[in-house]
Amino acid sequence: MGKTLFLVPRMYTEAEFKSLAASLPDDFGQKTSEFWAYVNTRLAMFSGKVSKIYRDRVFKAGEEALIQLYLMDSENYKAAKGLVENGAGFVATEDPVLIGESEAWAEMLRSQQSNTVVSELLQQSLEERTRHISNRIEETLEDNEIGVLFMEPDLQVEFGKDSKIIKICPFDPSDYLKSWQVQRKLEFQAEE
Repeated sequence: MGKTLFLVPRMYTEAEFKSLAASLPDDFGQKTSEFWAYVNTRLAMFSGKVSKIYRDRVFKAGEEALIQLYLMDSENYKAAKGLVENGAGFVATEDPVLIGESEAWAEMLRSQQSNTVVSELLQQSLEERTRHISNRIEETLEDNEIGVLFMEPDLQVEFGKDSKIIKICPFDPSDYLKSWQVQRKLEFQAEE
């Protein structure tokens, strides 16, 4: 049968969205609720069958991972906690050094506008992170097991050929973000 991985390109938190778009759309709360209600409903169908949970930016395992996630994203925490309560184990997914490195490059890029070298270094750092995530899943998800990966929408992870990937989301959060950015840009141009 191989491995099955539910890929959830998770909804941005309010802080993440603001850091990428400077402001929130009026329907952000509604969209967030809609997103997580959909995901939770779909995952509930596999209650007791999910073996492993993975999440970007989480570098601890088990109960410590849940605490780390609670501090980052309360909505994602609720979804993961429900899976853990039904037997899933939370796997340490990322390397904290790689997270710190990519965050430092991203911050430097934000402060310097467009810098090709910094942009390339950020891209390399993100590729290292996604390779690490992919390797962690390959190392820990066994044949005939089901895992769930909650992942930042813009990160692209490659999976092994023996893995069946099923994407779960009512809409793509990165499309929602980009749509808001375009709308704000058009509003700003209209005001000039």
